[in-house]
Amino acid sequence: MPKLHKILAYALGPIGSAAFGIVSLPLMSWHFSAADIGSVALLQTVAGLGILLFGLGLDQAYIREYHAAADKAALLKTVLPLPLVLAAFFLMSGNRWPSEILFSSSSRGLAAGGLFIGAFLLTRFLSLTLRMQERAWAFSFSQLLPKILVCLLITGCILFSLPNHTAVLFGIYAAAQTAAVALLLWQSRRTLAAAAKAPWCADTHRAALKYGLPLAAANLTYWAFASLDRFLLKQWAGLEQLGVYAMALNFSAVALIVQSIFSTIWAPMVFKWVNDHEHCDKIGGIALLVAQATAALICLVGIASPAAARLLPEAYADVPFILPAALLVPLFYTWTEVGGIGLNVVKKTGLIAAVNLAALAANLLLLYQLVPPLGAKGAAAATAAAFWLFFILKTELSARLWQPLPRRTLYAAATACLSVCLCYTLFGNRENYPLFAAVWLAALLWLAYRNRNRFLHFVRRF
Repeated sequence: MPKLHKILAYALGPIGSAAFGIVSLPLMSWHFSAADIGSVALLQTVAGLGILLFGLGLDQAYIREYHAAADKAALLKTVLPLPLVLAAFFLMSGNRWPSEILFSSSSRGLAAGGLFIGAFLLTRFLSLTLRMQERAWAFSFSQLLPKILVCLLITGCILFSLPNHTAVLFGIYAAAQTAAVALLLWQSRRTLAAAAKAPWCADTHRAALKYGLPLAAANLTYWAFASLDRFLLKQWAGLEQLGVYAMALNFSAVALIVQSIFSTIWAPMVFKWVNDHEHCDKIGGIALLVAQATAALICLVGIASPAAARLLPEAYADVPFILPAALLVPLFYTWTEVGGIGLNVVKKTGLIAAVNLAALAANLLLLYQLVPPLGAKGAAAATAAAFWLFFILKTELSARLWQPLPRRTLYAAATACLSVCLCYTLFGNRENYPLFAAVWLAALLWLAYRNRNRFLHFVRRF
């Protein structure tokens, strides 16, 4: 298993990114409108779609085959060119639909949005080479740099009273992401030089596509499932409500830290365990530890949620109540990463697509019922409930097809977290906040008592 110093190195990127994000978006809220912030949320969502459409699952194939590949440079050369060619062709073809989706206009921000999407795709593949080489500090700094630059550029806009329309905001994000690509090209220069000299293998390419394309289809369904809330919220409640929702998601970045660190480490580590035939019996225990740690995080954030209102304009008054439900999405995804990894191990990518479709259908139905009357609160509640279903289905299939897990405990914990957080999001207010805080405090104390020996053992090691 990774040593503590390496885990801390991988944690630097997500923790630093979350910290700068928590600073930059509230700063942004005092200079740019909620509608502009909502447009940025859609831009980032469309960039994620670009990785799926142009990547063809080859990034996942690279992760899956890296440790088994005899010539790792040849593997990179085999998987990298096609996504880059597809992305370049699309971005140079003059398509205007991304701008129309983001702005309801085809005339503003198109170049900056396209640059951001292209840089985002290139960042994905280049950062994978650092991750698989276990260059933890370089990997983390490449994640951290664009967040630092966004924060600095937003501060510059405020200090110098620069224009505050959407195209300026998109330009800021595009410039920051392009700088990250430049850094990654420098960090990966030797790897890329070796890949340029390596042979391109048609058999490896076919095998990578055979593994990656079904997974890309499954991930595309997952993207629709995870991103539907933003598009339907814009359609049914407007960009202002989307801006409020995006702000709550920003404050839930503390959970994204957990998700990002765990996702960065978990899948490559498990595939290495499977390849080496070791440690796979530890997965059930790890799943319980992750569930307890993330439940404690939910309690802490729920107790502290009113503090968010003090950092924002009055237009964002609903953010503290949306925050716990928004927090559940990355945390349930983290639970799913642990519980559902078996489907990737046994390569049942078709079942992954089926789970994603089921969760997508549930999310669509819930969003249809909750967003029109409740706006951002309804979107947060619907998406959290859909991710709960996603976790249950994927964990159940993984346990049946690969190896058993402590499912009853995991399912009970997930249901309890969902119930309390949704009640707070839908029915919470300043008057009944003390009741919810008492519930979260009681749960936190129980978790601390239950894990007291493990905590004391950890402290004694230092």
